[in-house]
Amino acid sequence: MLQDEHGNKMPKKTIKGYAVGDAYEDTPSSEPHTVAIVKVKYDFEEAVKDALYLIGGLSIDKHAKILIKPNISLPGASYLGICTNEKVLDGLLAVLREQGIPSGNIVVGEQSFFVPLEKAAEKSGALEILKKYGLPLTDLSKGDFVEKKEREFSFKIAKIVYDVDLIINLPVIKTDMVLGLDGAFENLTRFLAKENFESYARDRKKAVQALAVLPKALPAMVILGDGTIGMQGNGPGEYGEPGFFNMLFAARNPVAHDAIVAEVLCLSTPPYVELAGKLGIGEYDIKKINVVGNELDAVKRDIKQPIGSKLIKRQE
Repeated sequence: MLQDEHGNKMPKKTIKGYAVGDAYEDTPSSEPHTVAIVKVKYDFEEAVKDALYLIGGLSIDKHAKILIKPNISLPGASYLGICTNEKVLDGLLAVLREQGIPSGNIVVGEQSFFVPLEKAAEKSGALEILKKYGLPLTDLSKGDFVEKKEREFSFKIAKIVYDVDLIINLPVIKTDMVLGLDGAFENLTRFLAKENFESYARDRKKAVQALAVLPKALPAMVILGDGTIGMQGNGPGEYGEPGFFNMLFAARNPVAHDAIVAEVLCLSTPPYVELAGKLGIGEYDIKKINVVGNELDAVKRDIKQPIGSKLIKRQE
């Protein structure tokens, strides 16, 4: 049980041993191997603020141009774990407003490779939140793309990515029958032109290799992983089940972020995360990642794995 200087008490699960009167303190760190895990109760804005604080804050001024990239690529409601929780988006926009960022400096961008973006977004709840802040949902597929080379891969990436001062990667945490996990990495794929994405997606080995090096072609970013209502089982779409994880994950590196998310949810480390780590793109060794906010072992939970089923095969 924690108690602050005002006498307010709150429970906190811990594996480490503490005696009455011991001080408990989290030290924020902006190092790329730091990942914050924050439990979400009712106040989403406060949870977002805490998560960002623990990774050193955003370090931006009121003139900064910001691109927020949620996951709204499939039709469905956030309470099903299909898309980024609109309450997390609302909390993030409220934090940016508090820091003096005008709505005119914020772009919320996404695209869908499967249906028109308007259809994907209509049940997500995001459009109502964006209206509240006077923001449109920008369809990245309708903008310009620039070509970037990384190792043997050629990426056509939305130009807006390079026109802003900060990218906030806002994925919903989901299981994936192909990738294992949809997190920070997977959410970046929709910065790509559709035909570019499809050219890699046809070959699983090639897709893993391309996904592993994609962050190298992109500017530095902040990641706010939405694990409030994620997905478990046979995700990432209609065959998955909602997972009420009630967590936010914050990081500055997608390798560290996805490695910790997989560890928390007792999923295997995705092959693209391991490959990216071995290529020096980020830290994937759990023992070398600095976890703040909540102890890793205190929040671990065994979720339903993305193992597929005969039912899905028959329907395909």
